[in-house]
Amino acid sequence: MHTILPDWTLARESINTGGITKLKPNLYRYVEQARHVQPVVCVADTDGRCPVDLVQQWLPGHTESRFVFRLAVTEAESWLLADHATLAEFLAVPVARMPDRPDELVDPKRVILGLARRSGHRWIRDEVGSSLAPDKRGNGYNLHLVQYVRKHWRPTQAAEQSPSIARAIRNIGKLAELAT
Repeated sequence: MHTILPDWTLARESINTGGITKLKPNLYRYVEQARHVQPVVCVADTDGRCPVDLVQQWLPGHTESRFVFRLAVTEAESWLLADHATLAEFLAVPVARMPDRPDELVDPKRVILGLARRSGHRWIRDEVGSSLAPDKRGNGYNLHLVQYVRKHWRPTQAAEQSPSIARAIRNIGKLAELAT
């Protein structure tokens, strides 16, 4: 967020609901928080479903300008894959292995797991992917990818590869316009 709105600070630590099933019931609470307390940015996966349809289902008639709700096309991992250079470096894989159009991937999480299996770092191979099932996340998957996002991921560079991120950045930027 700091990269997109450098003059802003988070009021508190980001909320990770642990998935869309826990997020959905709280969406209206976040809208009310944005209306009465502070701006709220909410990001979720679509799991391959149409983002426009999901927003209409989950927040029909939503008009609060201080609430930005963005759905990553397919999965949030596509946004991470869009910053080729830093993710390749973090995973210790050649940048040439990074996909060109991450928003079009059917299963970005599987792509990240495949890259992690080929990592030059043993800790990535051991913790990001599961040793029991190659297509499953390991115990350190969320921990390490959150660390990557907080320390290395560059959303503005990722937006060059991901129209989905570019739209999200534009919408988040509108919050700054509201404050001026």
